[in-house]
Amino acid sequence: MSTDLKPHRRFARTAIPAAAVILAVIISGLVLSASAGWTAEEMDVLRQVNAVHTAPLDVVALGIDWLFNPAVGVVLVLLTALSVLVATRRPGVAIRLLLVVLLPSVGTEVIKLLVHRARPDIPSLPHILLLEPGGLSFLGGHTSLAACFLVGVVIVTAGHRRHPLVTGAAVVAVLATAASRVYLGVHYPSDVAASIVYSVAAVAPVNAVWQLSLSHWAKRRSDLHPGSVYLGVTDGRRE
Repeated sequence: MSTDLKPHRRFARTAIPAAAVILAVIISGLVLSASAGWTAEEMDVLRQVNAVHTAPLDVVALGIDWLFNPAVGVVLVLLTALSVLVATRRPGVAIRLLLVVLLPSVGTEVIKLLVHRARPDIPSLPHILLLEPGGLSFLGGHTSLAACFLVGVVIVTAGHRRHPLVTGAAVVAVLATAASRVYLGVHYPSDVAASIVYSVAAVAPVNAVWQLSLSHWAKRRSDLHPGSVYLGVTDGRRE
């Protein structure tokens, strides 16, 4: 009986703290949305950052904006999952990547509607590169998608000899995406910071549910075929 409870306990140890973090993110968003003074301070920061621009940084920021916009970003995720499937020949790994990226990204849109924070005053920026057509500011969709995607890649490459390199590159890419949104003046610094925190927290329970389902499936297989070993309990990762 204790063995049966272990996967559920592991899930609870992940899901409960993650839910608390997500709730804290939502509450902080509601507070920020209602605080005109704090928003004004952040708007001043955006103007200062936006005024210090160079042509190469403009190209990088606009390139990231294109790469992680919803339409292109989803295609990127699907192509990456397909590449993982072809490379590993394990559908479960590709499905896992899709779930840990797309489900939290849907949650981002829900939080946007709950918090309903308006975008920064883009026309007041000294160097306008991107005039967003309305929309909401908290959470940052580009930053959240990038963070979920790259955390997902880190998860599915665990155990690979290049995993430390992948992890380092993912951290740099997420921070670059967050910085680019502030640089373009389309999100407040608190928006992108909260997006990263939310994404890491939201990916964790989705991944935990996946692992719990694998544990249940492995136990069921074991009950049906005593003595057999089911590699799916560890997702079958072997290099």
